[in-house]
Amino acid sequence: MMKRAIAIILASACLAGAGGVSAQTNSAASQSSTPTTGDVSAGTYGSGTTDANSVGVSGGGTATAADGGTATTDSRAKFNDNMARQRSVATARDDDERARSMTNTHVRKDGQVRSRSMSIYKERGEKPVIDRQTATSK
Repeated sequence: MMKRAIAIILASACLAGAGGVSAQTNSAASQSSTPTTGDVSAGTYGSGTTDANSVGVSGGGTATAADGGTATTDSRAKFNDNMARQRSVATARDDDERARSMTNTHVRKDGQVRSRSMSIYKERGEKPVIDRQTATSK
């Protein structure tokens, strides 16, 4: 039996700004996932955007586990007038395999957007497979 968990979260904050001012939009996105060849897999993604009047983030993750394994996902976002942060974590495991993926996205009103993702897959007796991705706007 396959267990599947999906989480998606969106958050944005609109800021009061000067009307009529043309603004540049900055954005960045990253994603990472474990190999899907085994009984477990996990993947996360995140993106952020900012302009002179707003900051926003979005992200989520998926995790699957077969043969009696467990899979969980968690996504959270925080924001205020000057910044937004998003974090997604997905984990899956069974008796001899483990998979985990994490994405962190940070957005600042000054135009800096950074999104980092990492995933790790480990099978008993084997070396881990690690994937890292980073995207920045500045």
